[in-house]
Amino acid sequence: MGYVVLIKMNPFLKRKIKGKKLIGSGGTRVVYDLGDGYVLKIAKSTKGILCNKMEVNMYESSLKPIKKYLAQIIDYDTAYRWVTMKKYDQKFPPNSPIYRRELMKLVKKFLDNGIIPSKGVGRYDKPYTPNLRLKHLRLKWNKQIVVIDYGGFKYAHK
Repeated sequence: MGYVVLIKMNPFLKRKIKGKKLIGSGGTRVVYDLGDGYVLKIAKSTKGILCNKMEVNMYESSLKPIKKYLAQIIDYDTAYRWVTMKKYDQKFPPNSPIYRRELMKLVKKFLDNGIIPSKGVGRYDKPYTPNLRLKHLRLKWNKQIVVIDYGGFKYAHK
């Protein structure tokens, strides 16, 4: 079991989140609504930095057929302490058989492109996988699925 290094908030981040609403908190990162259609994900630990780095690398290196399913990143710290992403409000409809099928197709598309959205690829019917959960999914204005948290995804190494 490794130790966790907590990331300190610098004055820049303190100014950026002053008066902003905390909308999410996981084991590695916290998320603030910036109120302008974007969110700020801040690493809480070295693992959070790795999650931010994975999201940035995956978003920047993915081709359009994959990138369109990833929440848009508009800015980030070069040390990956924070990432600014587009905010998507429309929740994924968990009881819709149509969207469940769409999600299975999306998982296949990720896998076909060398992206593993889970630790173990198995059944994607309930809670999907450790790294692709319903709470990590939203719908875009055009009803297309978008993943808002892909920091736990992995690249398949051949």
